[in-house]
This record gives sequence, C-alpha cells and structure tokens, in this order.
Amino acid sequence: MNGIEQMRWAKDLISEKTNGLQELVVGNMHDELYIRTSDKATVGLYLSMLPNRKTGQYDCLFKAYTRTCGGYNISKKMQVIADEYQSITDLLSQLETAKISLTGDELNTFVKLFYSIDMRLRTY
Repeated sequence: MNGIEQMRWAKDLISEKTNGLQELVVGNMHDELYIRTSDKATVGLYLSMLPNRKTGQYDCLFKAYTRTCGGYNISKKMQVIADEYQSITDLLSQLETAKISLTGDELNTFVKLFYSIDMRLRTY
C-alpha cells in the first residue's frame, strides 16, 4: 500500500471503530489534517504529521487522550467509559502498527483529493 491508500484506510478505520464519533478531516484554515472528535466522546484521538529528517517523508503519529471524565458515575456509565477506552486502545494499536508514512507529494495529493470530496459533500 502506498501512503495515500494507507491514509484512506486510516480514515475509514477511525470512523468505523469510533462509530462516527471521530473522523479524519481537513482543516478549514490551513488544509492540515486533524481528527475531529464529537462532544459525546470521552476519549479522543490526535494526529500529528511530522517530517522525518532521515527519510524525508511525513510520519503519521497517532495519540489518544482523555477529554473529560469528571464527576460521579454509576457502574453502567463507568462500564461505557471503560469500553470506550478499550476500543480506542485497540484502534490506536492498529494505527501505530501500520506506521503510516507519506512523501510530501502523497500528502499534498491526499489532502487535495480529500478536501475536494469533502467540499462536494457539503454542498449537497
């Protein structure tokens, strides 16, 4: 798989495994990729596209973080939170194992293709 195919796979996987609560999107201001997280999600994913000085490519670094989890909860709510953590842990493991890396041209192409598809969907 090339970098563009890997990014498409990651985009679909994130949406599928989080039941649409998180999705890979292109930013409105600077065409940067980021993961938009619903307010309903307790655990979020974060994406960094960092240039690798050794390879000259852009490495995708995925991380997870706790959004907010304050207050007192009953056992059912705690089970929902625990299940969400487990789901994100499994997803993060798959994304880290994939070691997604793109050339500058692949990254630009993916962003342009993704942005044009996203804009077409927003106009309908």
